[in-house]
Amino acid sequence: MSVLKAEALTKIYGTKNSSMTYKALDNFQLEIQEGEFVGVMGPSGSGKTTLLNLLATIDTPTSGQIEINGIDPSRLTNNQLALFRRRQLGFVFQDFNLLDTLSIQENIILPLVLDNTPVKEIEERLHEIASVLGIYPILNKRTFEVSGGQQQRTAIARAMIHRPAILLADELTGNLDSKSANDVMNSLKELNERQHATIMMVTHDPFAASFCQRIVFIKDGKLFSEIRRGSNRQAFFQQILDSLSVLGGSFDEIPTARF
Repeated sequence: MSVLKAEALTKIYGTKNSSMTYKALDNFQLEIQEGEFVGVMGPSGSGKTTLLNLLATIDTPTSGQIEINGIDPSRLTNNQLALFRRRQLGFVFQDFNLLDTLSIQENIILPLVLDNTPVKEIEERLHEIASVLGIYPILNKRTFEVSGGQQQRTAIARAMIHRPAILLADELTGNLDSKSANDVMNSLKELNERQHATIMMVTHDPFAASFCQRIVFIKDGKLFSEIRRGSNRQAFFQQILDSLSVLGGSFDEIPTARF
C-alpha cells in the first residue's frame, strides 16, 4: 500500500512578473510504500529541503500533487490541515526541539495529551515506544540530564507515539557524535522493522543513509537515481559513496566511515 505519493512536483520561488525566479523542484516524482525506510540525498541546493517542506505540508507546490494516506493536503482547510499534520505526520529534526521544562516522559506523551487520549492507552503506548527505542530507564529524567543521542531518541518517540502514517526526518544525526548517531540509527531501524514504521529521512550522511532500505538521489530539483540495499549494509554504504561521487556537486562535510 502506498503511504506517500508525489506526482510532478514543481516548486518555483519568485513571482511570474519577476526576473528573479528559482526552480527548486522540477517535475519530481516519489512514491513510498507502507513500512519502507527511504533516504533522500543530494548536493547542497539540490532541492532536498524544499521536498521535505512540501511533503510536511509546511509549504505548497507551484504545481503537482501530493497524497498522504490517500489524502490530498491541498484540499484541506487550515483547521483540517493542522489536525492532519498532527495525526498523520511525525517530524524529527536535527536540533531535537524538546521542551526543557518537561521530563523525557512528558515530552514523549505530549501529542497524546493534546489529543485527549485515555491515560491507560497513553501508558501502553509510552511503554511500547520507550522499550523499542531503548529509553525506558531515562523517562523520569529532564532533557538536560541525558545525552544528545538519548534526546534524539526521545524526539523520535514523541514523533511516533501517535502512530503517524509517515515519519519525516531531517538530518537527525547532524548534531550527534559517532556513537550517538549509531545508536539513533539502530533505534530507527528497529522501529521500522518491529513496528513497520514508514520513514523518509533527508540526510547528507552516508553512514546514516546506509540504514535505509532505499536511497533516492536528487540533483537540480530532479530525481537523479535510486539504489536499494541488499543484505550487506557495509556494501550498501560503499554503493552510496559511489553514487554521491557520480552525483557531483557540493556536499556538506561527508563523515568518514564508522563501521
